[in-house]
Amino acid sequence: ASTLASAAVLAVFMGGLGAGGLFLGRYAERHARPLALYAHLELAIAASAALTPLLIVLVRRLYLATGGSAAMGMPAATLLRLALTLLVLGIPTVLMGGTMPAAARAIATREDLGRRELGTLYGLNTLGAVTGTLLATFILLETFGNRATLWLAALANVLVALTALLLARREEQATGATEEEATASTGSRRFVLAAAAAVGFAFMLMELVWYRMLAPLLGGTTFTFGLILAMALLGIGLGGVAYTLRKNAVATASAFGLTCALEALLLAIPYALGDRLAVLALLLRPLGAGLGFGGYLAGWAAITFVVVFPTAFLSGLQFPMLVSLLGRGRPGVATDLGMAYAWNTAGSIAGSIAGGFGLLPILSATGTWRAAVLVLVVTAIAASRRSVAVVAAAILAVLAICATGPTAAWRHTPIGAGRVELETLTRNSVENLLHAQRRTTVWEVDGVESSLALADADGYAFIVNGKSDGHATVDGGTQVMGGLVPAALHPDPRRALVVGLGTGSTAGWLGSIPSMERVDVYEIEPAIRRIAAACVDVNRNVLANPKVHVAYGDARELVLTNRQHYDIISSEPSNPYRAGIASLMTVEFYDGAARRLAPGGIFAQFLQAYEIDSATLRVVYATLGSVFPNVETWETKRGDLLLVGSMQPVTYDVARLRERFAQEPYRSAARNVWRATSLEGVLAHYAAGPATALALASDARANTDDRAVLEYGFARTLGNNTLFQVDELRAFARRNADELPRLSGAVDRAAIDAARRETAEPPAPAEVLWREGKAEETAVALEHAFVAARSDPWSNREGMLRALVIAGEVAVAHPPLAARLHAALAKPFAAGLVNDARQLALLQVATQLTPGRCNAQVVAALQPFEHGVPWNRAFLRNRLTCYEQLGHPRAAAARKDYEQLMKHESAPLGE
Repeated sequence: ASTLASAAVLAVFMGGLGAGGLFLGRYAERHARPLALYAHLELAIAASAALTPLLIVLVRRLYLATGGSAAMGMPAATLLRLALTLLVLGIPTVLMGGTMPAAARAIATREDLGRRELGTLYGLNTLGAVTGTLLATFILLETFGNRATLWLAALANVLVALTALLLARREEQATGATEEEATASTGSRRFVLAAAAAVGFAFMLMELVWYRMLAPLLGGTTFTFGLILAMALLGIGLGGVAYTLRKNAVATASAFGLTCALEALLLAIPYALGDRLAVLALLLRPLGAGLGFGGYLAGWAAITFVVVFPTAFLSGLQFPMLVSLLGRGRPGVATDLGMAYAWNTAGSIAGSIAGGFGLLPILSATGTWRAAVLVLVVTAIAASRRSVAVVAAAILAVLAICATGPTAAWRHTPIGAGRVELETLTRNSVENLLHAQRRTTVWEVDGVESSLALADADGYAFIVNGKSDGHATVDGGTQVMGGLVPAALHPDPRRALVVGLGTGSTAGWLGSIPSMERVDVYEIEPAIRRIAAACVDVNRNVLANPKVHVAYGDARELVLTNRQHYDIISSEPSNPYRAGIASLMTVEFYDGAARRLAPGGIFAQFLQAYEIDSATLRVVYATLGSVFPNVETWETKRGDLLLVGSMQPVTYDVARLRERFAQEPYRSAARNVWRATSLEGVLAHYAAGPATALALASDARANTDDRAVLEYGFARTLGNNTLFQVDELRAFARRNADELPRLSGAVDRAAIDAARRETAEPPAPAEVLWREGKAEETAVALEHAFVAARSDPWSNREGMLRALVIAGEVAVAHPPLAARLHAALAKPFAAGLVNDARQLALLQVATQLTPGRCNAQVVAALQPFEHGVPWNRAFLRNRLTCYEQLGHPRAAAARKDYEQLMKHESAPLGE
């Protein structure tokens, strides 16, 4: 699941292909019957692929026995991964690398000086890869699982081999290369091979960039990555076939340089389009509402086509052209193809490693995008610097990447996750959405594993690959109680493990339990530490707690290789429809986690109860229940479930629990995030017992490493109209007398029922005073609330939003009170609570300090909005008026913005 592991697999895979092309290409050049050689290679691939599942089991056991990266350290673990991956993939990939030269040798003719048949072969082979990618991604892996899909691929290899053997019987005796007259290269051999490496390097960089950049627009599911790969292969395949249209033409360095320059330009155009592509993705989302998954897929394909296909098409033209530059006709074709293949894959390996471990984190995804364009521009100029067309295309490409490019509005807006809703789809409403996303993005970075951002629209929330994965306070019920609920149920919690750092709340509150001796945290993305540091107000300063230890790496590997035992394990990964996340919700992972639990230990699993259908929910219960016989369900907040698993039934000792929730940190946690001041208030969040979990799991398939039914099924049904409702779960549990845990002691059931009924927060003192017309007293109450919110992140969000509205009303109705309200609002609230609304209220109050005239306080209050001004008439008109009154340098820009808004007011998006 981690970049390190993926890089090891990719490096071995590409290295095997390159080595096979290099060495077996030379052998194919001298083979008397290259088609028969091709058939034998295919049979050998099938045999080695069929044995792969057995090798994987062996490799897994060997790696786990070493203790993994936790025991050996990351450098040694990476080298071991490479060695074990080589054991699994080395033979089949080397054989695969040899098939193309053998096939090329079989079909090449002396008359084909430009080696056009090679383009056909290369194109059709890649188009076959498109078919395989689509079948595997959308049908085979989901239906049959990894192992059966691999065996089907091996069977396909056998059928291809048998067909080749039948054709080989008619294969004429070929004359060895040593008996044929050698042909001259049409270009510098060293340059051609270096160019093959350069274009491979650039294309692999862009593969990484596409995966990273398109995740927010397409949703980041396995289907997303399969579609991007398929579109890239489609472009390459059609490009290879298009090469054959050059009748009787011989490749030249100038023509190759032109393809590189055009590729750079076509790669740069989507960059220059920037956030317009995010808007296009938003416009295509309704296809899914009308057509279901097929509609979403059509929209994703359209976006991917615009971004990926043109570049891939030019790349497909280049490879047969490079082989043609190395020689003419049949002589040496297998050797030349193998050499080009080897250098191209070497460049690809370098691009993968440099991109994943250096360029993406250092330059960011957009910076790496620009770097890939520059690599192609340099290659184009080196190939044909005297060509006017090449120089012109290169200049245009460089100018295109000087544009603003994708901003936070593309990178951190959850368009692909379907979480962007607009009441009206007009140019101005979309512009307002884009501006708001840019304005409220406090910080952003590309990490090793993902893109991250910290947003503060209504409180600190961290964004991973375009989707919010946690809010400092809104998700406090889950993040805080996800650790404290199992800790409260355990008689003496001393050691805990948390999967996922996030805001740091789970680990921080666990670490503040007096009896807790150590809390280990496994986090895959090192850059997430910055999020936890920003959320210090809600996580009890987790990073400064000496009991909390954060290890960065793949949590699955760390759990399975760890030798420690824990009383509590709390797993809070992202939503399992996202690629790779469901590997933390398989039978194998749960079995490994169970082995890490001490006797009487408790495992807690976060599960979203929103955007999920009942069938998917049943899969989770079936998977967790296959390892933990006792599974209880808590509702930590509206839309979030916590599944608590244990090997033995848990008896709730009422007296002990009352005592525990009367002590810190349990008392503060329950009060802050659940508004619970008694044990009954806590138990109101208990949703269902083990009998309900067992009933839900009874007719569902468990999610396993081989059959990832959760990941595929969830991603396929995301956004449909048959969503699960927690109320249905509670009603089912109530009908079966399973709505309360096994209790040892008396509780007030009426109080529990009352707490379960959602009630609105009572009006704040300021609201009551304002309704009574007491302006002075209202201002005092608002002052008190705003100052308190600077240090108390658990203030009621809705109540605080109402208080901000009242502050503006008080300032407008009673300008003399504006100064004190302005001072109270001047500093941000803890954890970024309702920050955007606070800044708007501060601006409104500032305008009343000198009614009718702009002042320095208004100008200062406008500054936070300048990198994403609210796109509405009132704001832009007042901003323009203020700047023009003061003769401010931004007056001209403010007028341009206002005129643009008025020009498109109420106009549909297409106008």
